[in-house]
Amino acid sequence: MDLSPYTIDRVDPHALSDAELDAVARLLQAMGAELLPEEPPRPLEAILARLRSNAPNQWNARVRARATNGDVVGYVSGGRSLNEPENAHILWCEVQVHPAHRRKGLATALFREFVQACEGQHPELLFMGMTNDRVPSGEGFLQRLGAQPGLPMKTNQLDLAEVDRAQVADWARLAPAGYRLERIDGAVPPALVAPYIQASDGINDMPKGDLKMADWKLTEEQVRDRESWFTQVGIEWWLLLAVHEATGAGAGFTDVTYDPKQPWVIWQQGTGVTREHRGNKLGLWMKAVMLDRILRERPLAKYIRTGNANTNAQMLGINTQLGFKVAWQSMLWQLPIAQARTAVGLTEATAAR
Repeated sequence: MDLSPYTIDRVDPHALSDAELDAVARLLQAMGAELLPEEPPRPLEAILARLRSNAPNQWNARVRARATNGDVVGYVSGGRSLNEPENAHILWCEVQVHPAHRRKGLATALFREFVQACEGQHPELLFMGMTNDRVPSGEGFLQRLGAQPGLPMKTNQLDLAEVDRAQVADWARLAPAGYRLERIDGAVPPALVAPYIQASDGINDMPKGDLKMADWKLTEEQVRDRESWFTQVGIEWWLLLAVHEATGAGAGFTDVTYDPKQPWVIWQQGTGVTREHRGNKLGLWMKAVMLDRILRERPLAKYIRTGNANTNAQMLGINTQLGFKVAWQSMLWQLPIAQARTAVGLTEATAAR
């Protein structure tokens, strides 16, 4: 296919001019509108804050495609954690091409350059990414590359205007005997880091499907890295930690993020309860307490969204109780770098190095 109308190059957002960065942000805004046409456009300032951020202990690569008029019409971004040894092989990435420029071979050309940029990162590097049924072109592209589906998921959404506030308040008063909740905003106090790390282990029993992904072993360094990134982009983070009174151990957690620049939506992040503390309704209690606070303190929020594996019956059950409904279906995909090289025609070129 003729790619002569396009210029493809690797970029560092921190080295781009304001105009160049704005062009990237406008593409990402258009891609967000394709996913959620019923909502206001994602504010450019929110996108730019993420583009300008520098997540600690992350290796990143970005590739853009520009049309002859200078518009950015394609963008690939991805990165891997440098302080998560259990999953050092995973590189999360996203390939985006403006709808008006699809079916021209642009996505493949972008990904080819991206694969080359990622060479040497890990001997068993594994690209991971997500598609959804609202933008079906992504699934077709990954199938053509030979990527394998790893975990079917869904994004569930809670319309806050439809919440039964009295029922939520009742659940928030469950207060299972022998446990207390610690409310943490923005940064985990030193005294609570250890119980938070203990509680985070509960997330590892969530379904992983066929993903080549090891258990998540949270460290204090990772906690501080994430807090730094939240501060850079202006995201507000609320965490609830369930503590077992008798031992001081972390028994469970739930956390949400909120960007005041996009005030209509809140993202429910992780929720987990460790094995030895299950069966006490800690999950429902924590999520109800968090929801009760959101209803009182986030008046501009209209929705809470969260991702769940389709087979995660326990968490799906709690979310259904709270009133969450399916917004769209998703799939997590994986593609080893060896297969990626072959798919984009790099096998011979790589072998010749």
